[in-house]
Amino acid sequence: MVHVQFEPALLGTLRDKVVVLTGGATGIGRAAVLQFAEAGSKIVYGDIHNPPLPTTLPESTLKNIHYKHCDTTSYESVLSLFSHAAATLGAIDIVVANAGVANHKDVFAADADITVAPSMREVDVNLTGVIYTARIGLHYLRKNGKGGGDVVLVSSIAGFKESGGLGIYSASKHGVLGLMRGLHGDAINDGIRINVICPWMTKTAMVKGIEDGWAKLGLPENTPEDVARSFLLCASATRGVDAGETHPGARLPFAGKILWIAGGEAYEIEDGIQELEPKWLGEENSRVLKMGQEFLASGGTSWDVDKKA
Repeated sequence: MVHVQFEPALLGTLRDKVVVLTGGATGIGRAAVLQFAEAGSKIVYGDIHNPPLPTTLPESTLKNIHYKHCDTTSYESVLSLFSHAAATLGAIDIVVANAGVANHKDVFAADADITVAPSMREVDVNLTGVIYTARIGLHYLRKNGKGGGDVVLVSSIAGFKESGGLGIYSASKHGVLGLMRGLHGDAINDGIRINVICPWMTKTAMVKGIEDGWAKLGLPENTPEDVARSFLLCASATRGVDAGETHPGARLPFAGKILWIAGGEAYEIEDGIQELEPKWLGEENSRVLKMGQEFLASGGTSWDVDKKA
């Protein structure tokens, strides 16, 4: 684990960049919309809701914010969000798949009605919607040539730790980490950096049921602004490289990373997981696995039998 400290000077690298973000109406997403706009980015956010922006925002910030109705469970709706952004603002530089929902009724509980099919909305929004956003986002970022861009996927502490009572939510958030790992190796060759954010306890409407007990224990808490700042951290980490600048603690290239956000701070955990593989998998298993992974990543290798020479 490495503590990655946000360097505000790098916000200048986001000026005039075009951002597409899902789930920007409330909470973490709304905080991110404001932070990107304040940094001078031009942002189009998609959501099924569009609450008014703060009336105190200066015109210089307001002009950078654009809304487009978007339901991320609909592929056509996500397509429309991106096409609107490109037509309105030009080439897209940064994509943030933030839209998410949680169902706090445990469908696996012993007293749950087994004759009623459980809602799959958490999977539809938290995973399928993220897949749609990533797929379409990659298409637009590839138009930038080797300039590529950044994709930020939002998971959760439930994406890598056990979370009792949240079985479907946890599965959906684990899937986001799997998506990053499945895309990162190819995307980086196109100059596209994909990273994942895993917030711990964050003061949003999703945590109403636990926040009082959490506070009594004095456990770390995030504000929505803390988590939103990690989006900007990912989007700017590699943009200052030519000037020899990045966020303290960031290992470059900043791609294929997982940031755990706790107590308002960001900690990168994926590099440590990979480096410790010989310990938890065994040295010989790790050696052989590496050979297999290198084969799968080699040019000309494909799972698609129709692409075989």
